[in-house]
Formats: sequence, C-alpha cells, structure tokens
Amino acid sequence: METRKLDTTVNSQREAFKLKFAPGLLHPFSRLNVSVRLGQLSLNILSRWPIKPLLPKPESGMRYLTIAGRDHWLMLRESMFSLYWSWKNLPTITVISDGSWSAEDFQPIFSWWPGNIHVLSREQIIAQADTAGERELAQYAEASPYGLKLASIVLLARREPVLFVDADILWFKDPTGLFGPSQSWAKPRGVSESNCYQHRDMALRYCPEVLKPPFVNGGILALHGEFLAPEILRAMVREALVDPKEGTFEQTIIASAVHTGAGLLPNKLSLVAFDDVHKFCLRNMRKEGYYSRHYVNWMRHLLYRDALALRWRAVSAWNCSPSIA
Repeated sequence: METRKLDTTVNSQREAFKLKFAPGLLHPFSRLNVSVRLGQLSLNILSRWPIKPLLPKPESGMRYLTIAGRDHWLMLRESMFSLYWSWKNLPTITVISDGSWSAEDFQPIFSWWPGNIHVLSREQIIAQADTAGERELAQYAEASPYGLKLASIVLLARREPVLFVDADILWFKDPTGLFGPSQSWAKPRGVSESNCYQHRDMALRYCPEVLKPPFVNGGILALHGEFLAPEILRAMVREALVDPKEGTFEQTIIASAVHTGAGLLPNKLSLVAFDDVHKFCLRNMRKEGYYSRHYVNWMRHLLYRDALALRWRAVSAWNCSPSIA
C-alpha cells in the first residue's frame, strides 16, 4: 500500500508538471537576463523533481487558507514544501480552486502532504456568500479570482481564525510566534510593501490612509472576525464590480480593512521587495531575518530559484527526503 502511494504521488506530479526544456536557456549569447534564465532552469528542474510523501508533524490547529489556479500548482507545491520545512507545527490547510481544477484532480498531485488538505470550489464559496446574504460578494467571486480571494477570507474568517497566504510565497523560518494571542486576531492584520498598488479614487473615498506609506500588501492576512463594516464592504465591492479583473480594487479593499483594523504584522514576517529582480546572487532570507518572501508577478523567476535552493538544503539536512518509502 505504501509503495503504491509513493508511485502514485511521484508519477502524478511528473505527469502534471512535465515541462518541455527550452535549449535556448543554455545559449551563451542569449539576450535573456541571467537571473530570469536561472529562474527558468530552476523551474525546469523542479518540474522534474517530485516530492515524496512526507512524515507527519504536530498540528498547530491554525487554519491556513490559500487560493490557486491550475497553472499555479507547481508554485503552490513549492510554497507548501517551504511551509513544511520551516514550520515546527503544521497548520490545517484549505485550498480554494479558482474553477480550473477539481478536488479529484488535486488530490493525487498533493498526496505527498502529511495530512488532509481541505479543498473548496469556487461554486461553494459563491453559494456560501449567497447564503450569508452577501450578494455583491458572490458576484465578485463569480467574476474574478480577486473577488474569490476576498470572499473566501471574509466568509471563513467569520467562523474561525484564518491566516490567508498567497500561493507565491515561500517560508524560511517558523512565524507562529509573530501572530500573537487569539484575541489579537479580531481585526484584520496584513503585511507591508514599498509600492503603492491601490486604486486611488476608491482609496480617497473610503480610506485615504492606504495611499501613504507603509503601504499594505495583500499577500498575507490574519483575521478572526468581521473583515470590514458590512455597509463599507458592500459599497467597495459594488465599485470593484465595475471592473472585477482590475487587481487594484481588491488590494485597496484589503488595505482599507488592515488600516481600519489592527494594522500591520511585524515587518520581518514577509519581504516584498523588487530591487534584486535582475541580480545574479540570491538574497539570504534567514540571514536578513525574514520569515517569508512574496514573489509577485515579475519576481516569479526568483521564487523558483529560491525554491530550488531550499529543496537542496532540505535534502542536505535530511541526507535523503523524509518519506514513507
């Protein structure tokens, strides 16, 4: 039974993540930036390097919520592996599907994880929003991934403490000591970044503070309670529905919730920076004191480079992958 599970897990990952190698990445006169080229090489290696079933760890009881599309599965896998490697106790994981995959598709690919992964579909989140009388939120979730993310946080955080984490985040140290006692979760807390990625007109109407540094990044959010005052949330979501695929609306809604809520989590919880996007050398997150890093959009090649380095460190530390094999 254990051998069959190992074979299924490994083969499912190889099939799901198979990637055609681009020989041009090795061309000495390629005009592609060297950091981007190394990132693509790292992606190729990771796509061919499945994770074997991992040994269980103690459970923390924390709810860890994330959302992913089918195209982001490999990135999510590396994010979850970094979580396993870095955290002493493992949270309970819930993954929201954006509609591009089902729980049946997901299970064999992520069966290496040493515990249950709860999967919720987009339809389930929309139905929950409708049941809660949040029609605008349901429409937003139906219209875009930004709305689906927001609806998932709002609805699940009403029931239990939720740590929302984007799939393009890697962990380097155990952050659980930074989140504080349970009573500090009653209002939303987020993380900072150097850029202002907000919808200016919306911000001026509802929370002008989000246009001043430190700016809020929507990659990590901790909450157990109401996200925003109901009338404010509905009004902001109605505005976002004018252009639901515009990400600045969602970022402004999250930033407004953080500013009117409990404010920012400790600065070292997550690095959101862009100055090394084309650099050859990788930053050492642990040495700099950061617990995680958010690799937004144009930083993805650095995610794959760091994820590959983390995998090598794990293998060196374990001397072999900790598995049931």
